[in-house]
This record gives sequence, C-alpha cells and structure tokens, in this order.
Amino acid sequence: MARPGGGWRDLKEEVLRLYSPLDVAQHYGLELRRMGRVWATRCPFHPDTRPSFFVYPDGFHCFGCGWHGNVVDFVAAAERADWREALHLLAGGHLGAPKAARPPAPEERAPTAEELAAVQVAWEACRRHLYDRRPREYLARRGIPLDVAEGLGLGYWAPGVATRLEALGLVEAALSVGLLRRRRSPTGEELPRYWEPFRGRVIIPDLTRDGQAQWLTGRAADDATEPKYLNISLPKPLLGLDTVEGEEVALVEGPLDWVAARAMGLPAVATLGAHVGRLKLTLLARFRHIYLLLDADEAGQQAARDLAKALGRRAVIVPLPKGVKDVADLLLVQGGKGRLLRAIEAAREKGGG
Repeated sequence: MARPGGGWRDLKEEVLRLYSPLDVAQHYGLELRRMGRVWATRCPFHPDTRPSFFVYPDGFHCFGCGWHGNVVDFVAAAERADWREALHLLAGGHLGAPKAARPPAPEERAPTAEELAAVQVAWEACRRHLYDRRPREYLARRGIPLDVAEGLGLGYWAPGVATRLEALGLVEAALSVGLLRRRRSPTGEELPRYWEPFRGRVIIPDLTRDGQAQWLTGRAADDATEPKYLNISLPKPLLGLDTVEGEEVALVEGPLDWVAARAMGLPAVATLGAHVGRLKLTLLARFRHIYLLLDADEAGQQAARDLAKALGRRAVIVPLPKGVKDVADLLLVQGGKGRLLRAIEAAREKGGG
C-alpha cells in the first residue's frame, strides 16, 4: 500500500477502511468473547482480571483503564511506537493482507512448506532454552513441572533465533507468519535488521502426531509485558488435537489451561478463545464424550452453553470447583487435580454419560 498523494490523512483513512478492529485484535492474539454485537477480552494495556476491553466495529474502549482508540492507536500502543510508525506498519502489511484481499475462508488457509519449516526451526531453537532461569521461574510460579513442560514441547525464545532462520534462508517465511518483523525507520523505510517479537516469551507449540511444530504461541514470562499472548499469523488450531487419542476429550480455553490439564493427566484440547467456528467443531466429530472446562466467569460459561448446544449430547459442561477461575488455577490449589476429576465425574453422572 503506497502512501497516497494526499498525505497522512489519506493514508490513515485508507488503513482504517481496510483493517477492522476485529482484524487487529485477532492478529495480536486477544482471546475474544462475543457479547451481542461487540467482542470483549482482557485489556492488553493494564493488568486486567476480567474482560473489560471491548472491540467495536469502529474502535476499542477499555472500561477498566479508560484506554480507547482506533486500529492505528492500538498498533502504536502494542508496538510502543508513535502513530506515524504504526501507520506505516499497517500500510506495509504488518497484519498481512487487508480484509479486501483475503480469501473468504481464512480458517482454511494452509501454510506453505517454507512457513512450516520456519516454525519448526524456531521451535527447535526455543526448546533448547526451556531450562534457562527465566522460563524455569515462570513455570514454577504457575505450578507447571518442568518434565511436563518438556514433554509438551514448551520452550523459551532467547536471542539468536533470527540468526538461525537467516542462516537457513527462512527469513521471508518467518516474516510471513510473524516469527520475525521488519524494523522500520520513523519515515517507514525498512532497516536491515529484524525484530524478534517473541523474544523473552515462553513458547507453547501445537504439535503433529509425529512431533512436528505446526503453530506457536508465546506467553509473556512476567506480568508486565503486554499482550500476554502473541500468536504466529496462521489460523488458530485446536491446540493439542493431533496428540489426543481415544474417545474422550476435555475442552479448555487458553494455552496455559491446556498445559495444566495435560499436567493433570487429562486428554485436553484448547479452543484458544471462547468462539469456536464450525470448521473446528467438525474436527471434534471423532469424540464420543467432550467435557467443557471453560472459564468460570459468565462469558466463559455462556461460551460453554453455546458449545454444548452445537455439539449435542456428546458434550457435558463441567463447572469448575468453587473459587477457581480457570483450569490453570487448579495447579496452584491444594488437591486441585482431585477436585477437578471429581467435578468431571459428577458432571458425567448428571449428564447420564
């Protein structure tokens, strides 16, 4: 997208026309929940304990900290850039192709062989740093055993991943999926070095049955970094689906909920957000019993009711133990595993399963 002759105002109008707030929110990995005609999520710009950040057709507003703005303002805040830099990022394809050029069914967009190779190389590099001090401390705070984290393929993005991708000729593929981003000058000119947006994050992969990484998300290793999660620019999977066997599955919401559920021995899959499209629902057809372990707040329970309706009698809503807001919390509660298993059994008996 070239800068039009009319200057900054015309460029901004073009960007606002092509990119919706929902596009931006999804690109930055916000876990969105539909609330009528708008979407709600936890605010990425302040420590938010409940969904107080709302995505409207023409902008954003947080009822917690008061932040509000349009897509340019959001990208500026997320990238810690001024509005001109944010405008150039958007105009230069920072979010991928604008909606006018997107295929009608983005969920079906398949990655190229080069993109998958870049994801694999980055993941392998990150796995080597799982036992570094910072990821070890973070996992310990969340009650996640290191052997469980290693078994699930977790890693940590330390310096040097960009060098490895460059050495293997995978820079363009890495840029395509958001593993790397181009640095730009204040005037929008590309600079020779690359920015590693996942640096300093705990990496959680989605693995195929034969152990290849096909998708990644990065969780901030502290409570100050925003956004909490950063995803690569490929369609979100049902996290962990390929590695679940049998006829039963526990459906949880977030990546850490998934790690926690697996740590407690459950055959878990994460929806990566409350909204689950029809294409993803068809992927659950092989399971006879589906236990819905979504967040305990009203938005999460509404999403569970919607999923139960869509999945039919195979699905059972499992209320989380009292005082627990999500599955990840159970790793920090004494006897959390036992409490969860009892809740699943009680829900199964009540549902006649």
